[in-house]
Amino acid sequence: MITALAATLTTAALLPLGTHQLSSAASFMPAMLSVVACFDVLSVYLLLGGYRDRGDLRLLVMSWAYTWSLVSMAGYALAFPGVVSDNPPLAVTASMAPYFYLLWHVGFPVLLGAAWAPWPVSWSTSTPPPRRRRLSAASTAAVAVGSGAVVASLAVLAHRLPVLIVGLDYSAMTSLTAPVTTPLVLLALVAAVRGTRLRGGPERWSTIAILACLCDLALTYTSGSRYSLGWYCGRSLTLVASGVVLMSMLAEFRRLKARAEYDAATDQLTGLHNRRSVYEELEQIVARSSRSGSPLGVLSLDLDMFKQVNDIFGHAVGDMVLSEVGLLLTQSCRRGDVVARVGGEEFLILLPDTDAAGTLTAAEKIRGAVELMTIPACKVRMTASLGVANLRADDIGTTTLLRRVDTALYQAKQDGRNRVVVSAKDAYRSDDDLVEEPLNALVAAR
Repeated sequence: MITALAATLTTAALLPLGTHQLSSAASFMPAMLSVVACFDVLSVYLLLGGYRDRGDLRLLVMSWAYTWSLVSMAGYALAFPGVVSDNPPLAVTASMAPYFYLLWHVGFPVLLGAAWAPWPVSWSTSTPPPRRRRLSAASTAAVAVGSGAVVASLAVLAHRLPVLIVGLDYSAMTSLTAPVTTPLVLLALVAAVRGTRLRGGPERWSTIAILACLCDLALTYTSGSRYSLGWYCGRSLTLVASGVVLMSMLAEFRRLKARAEYDAATDQLTGLHNRRSVYEELEQIVARSSRSGSPLGVLSLDLDMFKQVNDIFGHAVGDMVLSEVGLLLTQSCRRGDVVARVGGEEFLILLPDTDAAGTLTAAEKIRGAVELMTIPACKVRMTASLGVANLRADDIGTTTLLRRVDTALYQAKQDGRNRVVVSAKDAYRSDDDLVEEPLNALVAAR
């Protein structure tokens, strides 16, 4: 709505100034047409891909609009003096460029409007996947051939068509064509507004593309002369008409990519890192710690007797408990620490720049916080067992570090739960010679 209002108000402000004559800029038209051609090619590619993925016929018709734009724009480029040469091949008469311009700026919005017109319900039925590729290729080729045939017909009939421009003055084009072209584009705009009002995807920007074409026509018709201010502004709006849907699609793809990356790295229940992402983080932190010699602590936490919660209170309450534990762990850790749920009721916590004493303190803090945690829907007192390990110089990557912390967690479970067990100082002499020592053996005789 804001974009449409801005385009309308800008056009209205420019209309009284449109007849102001400017000099010819030789590079303007080639640059503008090159950009529009790139926009159109990308739009056709993405819309056809969207149709093949979703089967929505409206996306296919939208791709036809951009195919039509490409072909009719090519005719315009081959008829406008100075784009490909001073004597372009399709400039059979001086009026050929205005005819191709109208073919371009009317056919494109009309096809976009047709894509979103309120056709029968069957129009929106998804095409079966096996037919999509064949239908998209055949129909796109048909539109390209059809628009090419129209361009060729105009060139053949050039001497029989009314004169639209004399020198730089094309006021005859306004009087002869505006009563037909303007209502067609207005009708296309109404159809697009009606068809996209409940849509949330990039296709809703079709209305802005059509509105830009309408504003382009208004500025062109009222300026009355080539190379006037209105003429230049109208051609500049062509960039908006061809690019607005494309920019919206690219922005949507960027959002979807960011969302997919977030989902791939995040546990959906707790919002913490998942197993894959925390292992990637661990690889990076271990590499940094190995280079700098900084300490690293790792905690593995498992909720005790969690199965009882699911069995007695149901999985909904169990999920609530896991979410609360995840929140508690996040609040109990520092900003640079990494907290992850690695499966079921098991969590992994990475403590960069934390020595053995700090890691042990953090583990006891977390164990005590879990023990004091209260959840109204769950009447069972929750406790947690934790395994603790610190990165050692003789650790072989992350594998032995994780193995030591998992073994410590297993020992905490075996020793009665609700306790912290620290990996022994002589963590291993070989992969099969792991010795784990419970925390209470470090502070008092067992």
